[in-house]
Amino acid sequence: MLRSNPIDPDVRLEKEAKTLADKGHDVTLLGWQRFGDAPVQEKRCHYTIRRLKFRAPVEKKVVLYLPIWWTLAFLWLLKEDWDVVHAADLDTYVPAILAAKMKRKKIVYDIFDFYADLVTLPSSVRNCVATLDSFLMRFADTVIVVDPSRLRQIGREMDPSVYIIYNSPEDFPASFTMDVQKKRWNPFKIFYAGVLGEGRDFETAILAAKGVEGIQIEFAGFGCHAEHIEALSEQEPNVMYIGTIPYDRVIQKTLQSDMLFALYDPDVPNNRYASPNKLFEAMMCGKPILVSDGTAMADIVREENCGLVVSYGDINAVKRAILMLKNDPTLCGRLGENGRKAYETKYNWEIMEKRLLEVYGRLDHKQ
Repeated sequence: MLRSNPIDPDVRLEKEAKTLADKGHDVTLLGWQRFGDAPVQEKRCHYTIRRLKFRAPVEKKVVLYLPIWWTLAFLWLLKEDWDVVHAADLDTYVPAILAAKMKRKKIVYDIFDFYADLVTLPSSVRNCVATLDSFLMRFADTVIVVDPSRLRQIGREMDPSVYIIYNSPEDFPASFTMDVQKKRWNPFKIFYAGVLGEGRDFETAILAAKGVEGIQIEFAGFGCHAEHIEALSEQEPNVMYIGTIPYDRVIQKTLQSDMLFALYDPDVPNNRYASPNKLFEAMMCGKPILVSDGTAMADIVREENCGLVVSYGDINAVKRAILMLKNDPTLCGRLGENGRKAYETKYNWEIMEKRLLEVYGRLDHKQ
């Protein structure tokens, strides 16, 4: 399984790896150690993580380093013995498909993000990347996407062979959730954990809560905005930044919060189809979430009635939403309960596990 980050952590890929390893597959994850200080090799939950250490930027300039990463990953794949390569996104699919075809092995293309729409590009450049991706996609033995809206994005709306595996978290045991649940409203806690990068709005939530008594906003994660948010936390008494934290602590913090938010810029094409972990983490933990209108997240939130939808960048709308939930514990609880019910019946990881195992079961039959 390939990922162009250090896998430290990578929630979705590690869930998939654990599922496969628990069913008896010998699973190795290959990551790109382009930032951070994780070890070159480690063992987790019956699977192995290997990291190719080669420093590169976190954000847009990383594309300049992709040919080197592709070469290193391709050579590693040629050297190793494997039956299936599971590539996450175009930036790992390129070396994976070359190695798979040369070694006559199976390939799974898992599209976390459609690369052509990650950032706003000139239409000619965007179309070239999209055309290349769509062409190469034909050579995969199986394609996986994270949300039904992605089928439209990749031009496979009517294709029943594409699997949908949501970014659902594994359910935590009741004993864990009871231990960390907090008593509400002292203060009203708003939490965000994830990439602190471009196209995601943190400033609006901070400004909306500024000067409002009894509200605390807490951030965890990494990215190009991390230093700015850390600086703000030193200036604003109601803002906290706790850096990168392990996933079980993300869930702990989510359970101890009153509201989550995921304000993604819908003008960034990929954000319109985003299906982030934090949406399903909010559902699993029974917490309402605030999301941007014009996104697939907003469609789910409206359908399940598990949060509130606001216009992107609208400080007043965000402030009204925060105060509505803060001042109405009954509404806050009802939205959270709706999310939990939707998680249990439609989005929980047990359902997604069955789909992933079906993918690999069909690959076995093709051997």
